[in-house]
Amino acid sequence: MAHAKSSQPDLPAAALLRPAQPLWRLAPTRAPDGRCLADFMMLIPGLGSRSELSRARVTALIREVCESYGEQVAFADINYRLNVLWVSVAAEPGLAGCVAHSIRGRVPEALLVGGQLGAVGSLAAADQPRRAGFWRRLWRLSRRATLCLDGGRRD
Repeated sequence: MAHAKSSQPDLPAAALLRPAQPLWRLAPTRAPDGRCLADFMMLIPGLGSRSELSRARVTALIREVCESYGEQVAFADINYRLNVLWVSVAAEPGLAGCVAHSIRGRVPEALLVGGQLGAVGSLAAADQPRRAGFWRRLWRLSRRATLCLDGGRRD
């Protein structure tokens, strides 16, 4: 059986088999001034299986959110294969929650992974009445801080 010649140029085999850099090597752990960074991860279900146009739209929305925070967002990486967004931000109280909230406002399907940033309402009040009250108050305070850091805007 005759093989039709491929219109694609021949690439060296090593270029096809080389894995991407691991995230722990790409993501910074410190800001240029030496201060520590905080980070969080969001899952965006089905992102990798979407059309190129849909992925580009989601990427642009996330980029807009990250750029709106200026230098407070130090790094953002989207892994289409794993459907994961990784973001590194300045280690300021409430900032990671604000950025995650803003991303979720623009990309509603984005889910915070391992999140204590929005899951405080999941404690059962009947099991631990005093502790649940503490977490509810903390959650309310974090919502107020989010509105303050966002300048009162709602994404």
